[in-house]
Amino acid sequence: MSITAYFLVFSFGLIAGMIILFISLKVHSGENIDIVELVRGMFSSLAGGFVRSAEEDVKEEEGGTEQLHEVDPREQNIYDSAQAIRNILLILTTNIQRTDKAASDSSLLLGDVKSTINMMALPPNLSEAQSLLMREVDRVISSNASLKGKLDKSQAVLTEQQRQIEDLRTAVRIDALTQLANRAYFDEKLNEMITLRKRYGDPFSLMMIDLDNFKDINDSFGHPAGDRILKGVALKIKASLRGSDFLARFGGDEYALILIKSDVKAATEVAWKLCEEVRASRFILDDAALSMTLSIGVAEASGDDTEETVLKRADAALYRAKAAGRNGVSVDQKPL
Repeated sequence: MSITAYFLVFSFGLIAGMIILFISLKVHSGENIDIVELVRGMFSSLAGGFVRSAEEDVKEEEGGTEQLHEVDPREQNIYDSAQAIRNILLILTTNIQRTDKAASDSSLLLGDVKSTINMMALPPNLSEAQSLLMREVDRVISSNASLKGKLDKSQAVLTEQQRQIEDLRTAVRIDALTQLANRAYFDEKLNEMITLRKRYGDPFSLMMIDLDNFKDINDSFGHPAGDRILKGVALKIKASLRGSDFLARFGGDEYALILIKSDVKAATEVAWKLCEEVRASRFILDDAALSMTLSIGVAEASGDDTEETVLKRADAALYRAKAAGRNGVSVDQKPL
């Protein structure tokens, strides 16, 4: 069983426990609920995760290989599952808050009823009925107070679970080696930027960045040394950017950079600056000071771009930079 399947089994157990607790609280409060609809809605998202996980395991067993730079399916499955559980926890939180409000409103109403009854001058023959009614009102108010206590505890549990899910969502979007955003996170961010570009017209530019002759580093010094170079270059690039810029490890020795609110002219200036910064740096491996260079392709997103088209244009510009001798910048000239 893959790590995704283990994660989903754990998730089902967690959600099942929360659903049982939530239903018991609903029953205790006397509120009507559609259990079938609740459960069906919550688990439909997670079921898709199992299907995808099973499909990827079958592909692996059949010897299927992943194409270069594609998102790791297992990583994507874990992220999708975390998102589904997060949505379920939000649903439970909303319903707990609704139930808590109903209990509070009920107690306030019953308190008013109790005060009204106490002020009424009822005939002696109704005193026994009055006492019985007052005891029942007190019992319901006490029951509501107990329910609110349980709801508070449940809310605390859900808050902690939401924090853990948010931590997990963040963890699966970070590249373990460079600590940059990973490919899945980059795809999510690029989709968001395309949407904002179409809605508000805010410009942004995309850079595809390749570390020149990186294979020679691995061949000469070994892959652990190559990993150190990848981390060092990532730190150097990140230190040269604004806080709003979005840098990701695209795959292998390639990085992707989204420059928010930057047209192609501003992005080109940044690209040349990055080339100069990395070229002027020295990376120490086995007492050898190595110089590295970058090839960068730049494209500004247009109004009719999709994620695929802007990525294709930036990638084509990158290959032109490499074909021109590396250690330089090539700009896509598509009219905007």
